[in-house]
Amino acid sequence: MPTSITTNDASPSGGRPPLPTLLCFSALTLSIFLAALDTVLIPTALPSISRDFHVPDSLYAWTGSAYLLANAASIPLWGKLGDVFGRKPIILLANSVFLLGSILCAVSISAPMLVAGRSVQGLGGGGINVLVYVCVADLFNIRDRSFYMGIVGAMYAVASALGPVLGGIFAEKLTWRWCFYINLPLVSMAIVTLYFTVRLHDQRTPFLQGIASLDWLGTFTILFATILLLVGLQLGGTYSYSQPLVVCFLVFGSLAYVIFPWTQWWYEKRGGSPITPLRIFRDVSNLSALGVCACDALVFNSVAYFLPLYFQLVLSASPQTSGVYMLAIAIPLAICSFVGGWVIEKTGRYLEVLQVGLALMTVGVGLFISFGVALELVKIIVFLVIIGIGFGPNFNAPLIALQTRIREADMAAGTSAFGFVRMVSGAIGVVVGQVVFQILLRPHLSSFVDAGLTREFAEELAGGEAISQSARVALLAEGQRIVVRGGMTDALRGVWVFYTVVSALGLCVSFGIHRGRLGRSGDTEKIETSRSSQEEQVLA
Repeated sequence: MPTSITTNDASPSGGRPPLPTLLCFSALTLSIFLAALDTVLIPTALPSISRDFHVPDSLYAWTGSAYLLANAASIPLWGKLGDVFGRKPIILLANSVFLLGSILCAVSISAPMLVAGRSVQGLGGGGINVLVYVCVADLFNIRDRSFYMGIVGAMYAVASALGPVLGGIFAEKLTWRWCFYINLPLVSMAIVTLYFTVRLHDQRTPFLQGIASLDWLGTFTILFATILLLVGLQLGGTYSYSQPLVVCFLVFGSLAYVIFPWTQWWYEKRGGSPITPLRIFRDVSNLSALGVCACDALVFNSVAYFLPLYFQLVLSASPQTSGVYMLAIAIPLAICSFVGGWVIEKTGRYLEVLQVGLALMTVGVGLFISFGVALELVKIIVFLVIIGIGFGPNFNAPLIALQTRIREADMAAGTSAFGFVRMVSGAIGVVVGQVVFQILLRPHLSSFVDAGLTREFAEELAGGEAISQSARVALLAEGQRIVVRGGMTDALRGVWVFYTVVSALGLCVSFGIHRGRLGRSGDTEKIETSRSSQEEQVLA
């Protein structure tokens, strides 16, 4: 017989939200749309940027990676700042930092200045990524927020689809600087709207007292670990993972991650408030939700990377055409993210929605294994739509599952942990896929050379920036193109197998998530549970 476990939630419940709340939510959605857009806007504009600045090989990849690195490394700190100083000043600060980074990028006069601007942008983007979800959690009760998080996920998907297309259009028709100019009026509008509409968690901790209360040991440990790991992965993809410097980055970064839980335990034992309370991870359901988040992010980011590589290197599609193909993922993803949130809001069932998404994601990426060297447009579009439908619910349903099991006081820390896992897993997933791709392509390099390619060009095709060679591949003789595309297709087939396994693992892990139904009663949330799982419930 179902039992109800009650947690207090001061957010509004039921009914239509007041106008200020809707305006605040609109500004939050605009903020995350722009932060997501800048994650994917630059790659298609890189050739134009490279021509303007004569970007050296050592900085070419960093023009895109600097944003991701600063974004991921800063996420845990932003969540804690929101707890200490209040949501309003920190979400305004995050948007302002993002705006400053956009200005620096737009007026850059050199490649190093552009990379520095991208780092500042990423720093602000990290705050936006976590604080938008925290603010949505504060604005709406846990059942209603699934609907609004579905809208946020839909906007993220739209940004992911439009980014490559807009980047190419700006670079070809206007100037690559418009990739950053476009942020200036829109971010400014979001800042002004948030200033007048945010009324959340007004902590008002004195500045010096707040700074002194922060978990600096944990902050610097996680910052150090993330920077070392992601820089090591970036350098390994560009050069070689056997390089001593790369090995040092990866080893010491991994070691810092091992040390991080100890810093949290030590700080908590001293009576402090750690940046990521370990009690969040003592619940199997929470660990499972974070595990699903990791698997989903790993597959999603990797599909977004390797599909354009397949379209451009194997099918000889232009970057713009490749972007149009990706709409077959983005459009159903956006629709299903919205619909998934609506279904959760109406039924209170989040796990079932999540597992349907994970199952379709597994089927979708598994179908990619059949991709060949010929353009079978209908087949490709159908497969992309399937995986897009699968991705839709996975953006926010794991976060809902996590938020049902954590204290209200831990909402920002839990949401930060979720965002951090998503960002780092996505970065790791692409790198691991590149390693698999390189290993499987190397047996084909001798056939590339036999077909008339230089050894240097063949090695570049097996490198981390293979997609940048698509124009050269298109200029090869017909016989050479057939050999190269065949080798690429075989290597990518192994990559799709790997991601199918990861996706299936995420589906298996989801069975560790607590199966409940979100209920609603006034301003109180009720989470229905079975008697057998009540003993495992750890809600304070």
